[in-house]
Amino acid sequence: MCETITEEMSRKRTLLPDLYKAKRQYVPSSANNEENGMPSTRGDTNGLSEVPSDTKAALLLLRGLFPLEKFEERLPPIILKHQLYSLVKNRTLVDKQLNDLVTAGEVKVFKLGVDSNSQCLVFSADYTHHVLRVMSETKVDQTLIEKVRVNILDAHTDISLEKDSLTREYGFTDAEITQLVQVSLLTVRDVGSWWLSIPNTGIFMKSYIRGRKSLLTMIKKCKYREILKTELEQRRWPKLARLGISYHIHDIIGADLVDCIMTTSGELLRLRE
Repeated sequence: MCETITEEMSRKRTLLPDLYKAKRQYVPSSANNEENGMPSTRGDTNGLSEVPSDTKAALLLLRGLFPLEKFEERLPPIILKHQLYSLVKNRTLVDKQLNDLVTAGEVKVFKLGVDSNSQCLVFSADYTHHVLRVMSETKVDQTLIEKVRVNILDAHTDISLEKDSLTREYGFTDAEITQLVQVSLLTVRDVGSWWLSIPNTGIFMKSYIRGRKSLLTMIKKCKYREILKTELEQRRWPKLARLGISYHIHDIIGADLVDCIMTTSGELLRLRE
């Protein structure tokens, strides 16, 4: 497991300005920071209204790595949960702080692919913007869009939804639930149960799988199946792997697919057997 990128106070002093710069780059142009659930910079000469937790700081950094333009803004910035472990060593702390962010409504968690343990994260403001746009583009009735916004986007914090909650608590009809499945807001979990989903997530999965395979192949071809991280970051990257090499380096480190070894030349990534 890699060492955390910085220690407690030095991390916040040195990384946070860059994190917020990356974050602002991906706030939808039609809305300001407050409307998107991000910290306001008014009255703060440093551009920071608060110092976020280690986990939120890591989320902001990873959010900034997501190349929206390469997906023609058909996706929100998606973060893999295990990527956080590449930046913050204490996994128990990550899980606790992430749970706090979810409970506070700042972040939403989604099941990723067929592996029940794989999860991805999206800032709630990004998810709301994405879902409302997709539903509008697919000509969903405005009444249903508003019902989704109030009951699911603004209020629901769980990873899944049950039919009883949808019909009795939120007032959705069977026909409306069918529409939500059609726009991929819901995917079937079991009879009478659905996963909350990210519309167009298939585009992400295709690029993610291709990119991880490309990166692991690069390392396998290296002598002793190891390479300096700085050298790896300079390697030519396949155009079809749209997520970018930095995004995937955090992926394979957080997923424990490589060992990280500090050397006099820098951080060495060694492929695990």
